[in-house]
Amino acid sequence: MHPVKTQTREVSDMRSFANAFIAYIMGFVGGIPLILMKDTDEFTKKHAAYSSVLGFFAWLAFMAVWHMPVNKVYPHFGPAIYVVYAWLIYALFGIYTYMRGRLYRIPGIDGLAEKLIKGLSNAV
Repeated sequence: MHPVKTQTREVSDMRSFANAFIAYIMGFVGGIPLILMKDTDEFTKKHAAYSSVLGFFAWLAFMAVWHMPVNKVYPHFGPAIYVVYAWLIYALFGIYTYMRGRLYRIPGIDGLAEKLIKGLSNAV
C-alpha cells in the first residue's frame, strides 16, 4: 500500500470524521450509501468504495470461517474473531489515512473500487 497525497483540503472537521467512521467501521453497508449520496465529494467516495469492496471480502471470509465445523461445533465463532480483528485494524488504518487527507492504493482492489463508483454513479 502506497499512500498518495490526493487533496490539500483540511479533513479534520466532524462531518469528515463521521463519513470515515461510517465507511470504514460499517464496511459495504455504510460505504455504498456514501457513494450514492449526491453531496459526497470524490475523495470520500473513493474511500467508501475501498471500504465497500474490502468489507464485502471480509464479510465473505468471516462467513466462511464462521461456518467451518471445528470440533463438531457448528457454527463456531472462535476462529472468525480473527477476521473481525483484521477488519478493525484495517478500519482504523482507513480512518487515519482519510483524516490525513491521503488515499492508499491496493492493486487488485483499486480497479474494483473504481468500477463500483462508476456503476453506482450511473444508477443514481
